[in-house]
Amino acid sequence: MTEGRILAIDFGKKRIGLAITIPELNIPQPLQTIDIKNLWEELEKVFFQYNIETVIVGLPLRTDDTETEFTLLTKKFAEELGSKFKVPVKLWDERFTTCEAESILKMIGKQPSRNKKEIDKLAAFVILEEYLENLPD
Repeated sequence: MTEGRILAIDFGKKRIGLAITIPELNIPQPLQTIDIKNLWEELEKVFFQYNIETVIVGLPLRTDDTETEFTLLTKKFAEELGSKFKVPVKLWDERFTTCEAESILKMIGKQPSRNKKEIDKLAAFVILEEYLENLPD
């Protein structure tokens, strides 16, 4: 059996971006973007295919650390996700991850305005990268 992976999610109103760890290396890789209308069916496929053992969900906060209405929706999603798939779900501050994702796209010569789906999965990649960098050794 393959070692379980960590899945990171950049939760959005229209789409969610996904990134996963590469087995044995514990480094992140962008995975895909899922349309919100197919959310649970597509997540089920990802959980089955990649043996997900932990999920990191990006938590949107204001720059002053206060929550928004979308923060509460994200927390509700994370709670539902954990109970549906029976895995630990951790919330991770996602401030500025979209900006970082847009910078990555610009560096490779793509326009962020034309690549929204790429931004979503790259934002999930940034969330996962930051989470892994902050794990205790």
